[in-house]
Amino acid sequence: MIDAGINVNMENPPSINRDGSILDYCRLKEITIQPWSPFQYGFFEGVFLDNEKFPELNQTINDMAAAKGVANTAIAIAWILRHPARMQPIVGTTNAQRLKDICKASDVTLTRQEWYEIYLAAGNKLP
Repeated sequence: MIDAGINVNMENPPSINRDGSILDYCRLKEITIQPWSPFQYGFFEGVFLDNEKFPELNQTINDMAAAKGVANTAIAIAWILRHPARMQPIVGTTNAQRLKDICKASDVTLTRQEWYEIYLAAGNKLP
């Protein structure tokens, strides 16, 4: 959803509109998107945080978390909250401490540069 908007009018795989521009439609119609399980990758793979398959992404997130004095989960949610679509993530945890850590994302303001650092660390490219 995010890649297509960043790569609009490009001729590369991320520019392919695979979702009918639902993100743009929801922004125009003021419909709130609720990303479910925002820490998951794939259907049954697990979480990307602290996962050895994503070393650069985790290093970037963990460095930002340390600098801002929050958990890496707060940085991941702050990344979603920074998007102008004003999404409301559904984190799906019943662990009270984890939920408290995640809630600190509302106190974290990522700069545009930090947002793109995470985007690029996830293996994405800018046009």
